[in-house]
This record gives sequence, C-alpha cells and structure tokens, in this order.
Amino acid sequence: MKDKFLCVMAQYDKETELKLQKIQKILLDNGFVGQQTPNLPNHITLGSFDVSQEKFIEEKVKIVSKQFKSFDIKLNNIGLFGLNVLFIAPSVNHELLNLQQYFNSNDTDGLSWTAHTTILIDEPKTIQKALPYVADNFKSFTAKIESISLYEFWPTRFILEEKLL
Repeated sequence: MKDKFLCVMAQYDKETELKLQKIQKILLDNGFVGQQTPNLPNHITLGSFDVSQEKFIEEKVKIVSKQFKSFDIKLNNIGLFGLNVLFIAPSVNHELLNLQQYFNSNDTDGLSWTAHTTILIDEPKTIQKALPYVADNFKSFTAKIESISLYEFWPTRFILEEKLL
C-alpha cells in the first residue's frame, strides 16, 4: 500500500457529478468495478503533499477558495494512462491552470500534472472492454468547478471542502 499523502482536489457541481456518476453506473451495471477509490466525489486532482503539511495546505485551501469564483470547464476528452486508467479530461482553460498553480507540487512519481477525472482503474484487458461503454455514453459537456477539497489517503480521510466564490 502507498505511503500516506494529502491530495487537493477541484470538485464539480451536483449536475456535473450526476453526469459522471451516470457513466460510472453504466460501467458498474456491466460488471466493471475497478480499483479506484470508492465513495470519493469526482474531481480533478490539483496537487499532492506530504501529511506533515496538513495545517499549511488546509489554510492554503481556505485562502485560495476566497480568491477564485466557480468556473465552467469543458469536459470533452476520453483518455488513458497506459492501459490501467480510463479517464475523462477537460479542455484545460486559464481558470483551471491558475487554480492548479497554487497547488503545484512535485509528484512522488515524477510525472507532470494532467487534468483528468478518473472513471476506472483496472487491468488492461478490463479497461479495453470498458472503453466502448464510456465512448458510447459520453458526450462533451460544460462542467462547473465549484469547490476545493482536501483529503488524506490510505486510508481515505476527508479533511475539508471550501466553496469557490
């Protein structure tokens, strides 16, 4: 299991959440369970941090949330990380880049940031079978980012959520 870490996430409004949950339910109804973290709202990860920074990051989330208005973003791409992660990605705009810049962090695995919302994590053969279900049921739409949240992982622990202006 991975070491503990903190994760700052941009979260969607209820309407967007429901649209993404509908796609995930179609996968579930067709036997695709996956290994993604259960009971977590759909989101775009903005940065990850060492647990020793919890108070600092908590305050940063509070401050940054007062500097940003909620904003629209176009979810219009289906993508893969290798063949193990199936995701929906936005057409990145200035608002998202500006928000992410406040939480830019060095990922432990050295990969650069890619804006995405994970739909399914599984073995390559399962991802390949699931992909047509997502492709057939996903149509590009305008989503809304309305809050920033902070979680600790392994195990999952919700810390706080702050609404954007």
